[in-house]
Amino acid sequence: MAIIETFNEMGQLTSSGFGIPRPRHGLHLLYWFSHDFITFDNNGNLVALHKPESQAFGFHQFKNRTEFGENRYKLLPNQNFPYYGVGNLNIQGAETLPNYVKQNYCRYSDKSNMDRIIISLPSGSVVDEVYVTQHDDMKTFDREKTYRISKGLVKMIRDMKLAELLQQTGYLDSMQVTLRTTVNSSERSNRVAAASLQPEPVTEHVIHMPDESTALSDLSDSRPKRGISNHPRPARKCCVIL
Repeated sequence: MAIIETFNEMGQLTSSGFGIPRPRHGLHLLYWFSHDFITFDNNGNLVALHKPESQAFGFHQFKNRTEFGENRYKLLPNQNFPYYGVGNLNIQGAETLPNYVKQNYCRYSDKSNMDRIIISLPSGSVVDEVYVTQHDDMKTFDREKTYRISKGLVKMIRDMKLAELLQQTGYLDSMQVTLRTTVNSSERSNRVAAASLQPEPVTEHVIHMPDESTALSDLSDSRPKRGISNHPRPARKCCVIL
C-alpha cells in the first residue's frame, strides 16, 4: 500500500484538486460531512451523529479489498475495525443527502459520482480516521488520489460557509471556465447556423425577345403600308427572377 498523505491545511486540499471541477461533488460532500454528520466531543474526538452501519445517507461498509491494476494493492491500511464509505449517489439512502450535494448528479458514467469519503469506526460512534478518494474507473479507486483529512482540517471546514470552501479550493473558478467554454461553443454554433440561413443572392437572367417588327415581317409582304412606320421598334427585354 502506498503512503497516504495527510491534509492539515486548506492549501493541501486545494492543490490536490479533490472534488474539482464541476460536476464533481466531493467538496460538497466533505462540507456536509464536516457540518452535519460529525461533531467534536469534549476530548477533541470526532463523533458521528448518525450510525453509518444503518446505511444512513447511503453509508455502506467498505471492504478494503485488494484493488486490481498493474500492481495489486489495498487502498487503506489493514485494521481490525470496519471502514464505511459515503458519496455513492446511486445507492439506497443517498437520496437523503442535501440537494447541494446531489444537484449535479446526472445518473450517467461521468464525473458527477466519482468522489467518496471513507471513515474508520473502531467502536461506538468515535471516528478514528477520515479519508477522501475518487474512482479511477467504475470498479477501482485511485490510490494516488486518496488522502487522509486531519481533525484540524475538519475544524477549519466547520468554520466555513459552503461558498467560502468552494471559492478557496478553486471550484467556483473552474465553474466560470466551464461556463465561458460552453458560451463560446454556443456562440460559434449560432454563427454557423445563422450563416447557413442566409438567403442566396438573387440572379437576374435577361432574355432577349425577338423584334416585333421582324417577327411580323414574316407574315406580311415587303410593301410599305399607310400608317405603319418602316422604322423598327426597340427590342423588348423580359427579366425573370430565379
